[in-house]
Amino acid sequence: MKNFFRPLFAAVSWLLVTGGGIGFGQVQAVDPPAAVPAVNANPLADLFTMAYQPKDTPAGAVRLAGSSTLQQAAAHWAHGFHRLHPDVECSIETGSSEAGWKSLIEGKADVALMSRPVTDAEKAAWEKQSAKRLVVVVAAFGRLVWIVHPSNPIAELPWSPETGILRPAAKGAAATADSLAATHWDRLNGSADWKDVPIRVHGRALGSGTRWHMDRLLTGATSCQLATTEHKTEAELVEAIAADKGGLGLVGDEHAHWPGVKRLPLVIPANAAPLADAVAGSDRTPDCRPLFLAVAVPKDGSMSPQLREMLEYVLSYSGQLDVAKDGLLPLSRGEIHAQKDLLGWSMAR
Repeated sequence: MKNFFRPLFAAVSWLLVTGGGIGFGQVQAVDPPAAVPAVNANPLADLFTMAYQPKDTPAGAVRLAGSSTLQQAAAHWAHGFHRLHPDVECSIETGSSEAGWKSLIEGKADVALMSRPVTDAEKAAWEKQSAKRLVVVVAAFGRLVWIVHPSNPIAELPWSPETGILRPAAKGAAATADSLAATHWDRLNGSADWKDVPIRVHGRALGSGTRWHMDRLLTGATSCQLATTEHKTEAELVEAIAADKGGLGLVGDEHAHWPGVKRLPLVIPANAAPLADAVAGSDRTPDCRPLFLAVAVPKDGSMSPQLREMLEYVLSYSGQLDVAKDGLLPLSRGEIHAQKDLLGWSMAR
């Protein structure tokens, strides 16, 4: 896959783009800028004292692979890290979360970039047959936004962990017209004129992290009863909804405000219970999807110096500034502490 990166900051100099991956040649190490006015300082203000402090001078390679959502943030991490550690070569293979997970378990990647969680079953199955243990930490968050055809009168999408958006059907005699899952738009937008317009869900392919979040947000604890039309890219998905009166889809909000569609807020009840897989140390709403780094660590031993230093960099002010450059949401101080706890790294609070 050929990757393209935007010149967001003068401090981000060059990226060597190659087919199938990205390589970073030797460049002179420089101190990070004291402040970057183009980035909103508010989400990063509490991280100014969490500067990256190398504990080693590693050499070798760090191979990252997976979700295209993290493609540009990963490029910033690799470039910034290589400036400070010129003897470490970083490469990136982008595709899907599933592709990153597969590369990690096959030993072809050191870090899987994932925009959906690793399930307990996946972790247990892999660790059972592996000499390593799996550690998964959150590196950033991405805002998700629902989109519909601009003619749709709906203004918002109510959501709860139990029912999702489509109000799944109750079981047995409890099922009534009001409890059945919505299949036509009048159930969601309240307009009788839309009673004959079916809800047509548009999404990314299975294996995409966005698709994983879409399925959960649509129906909460139950499976979705509506078919999903799959699209290879977000741009294709948006174009399809712009041309489909009954369309409904979910896209990332970090890179563009898509033309030709209407954006909808997700309305969450104040008393909603936290999700079972909520991120440690975080109280973000479910339309903020966590973006993960999964690494394999020897069961009897520690991770390589270059991998540890890379994760230290990502979970520092410099690494989170890279996150903000990509339009993603950086971690809070508390969230960084929680991720370091997962890695078994003690740190002064």
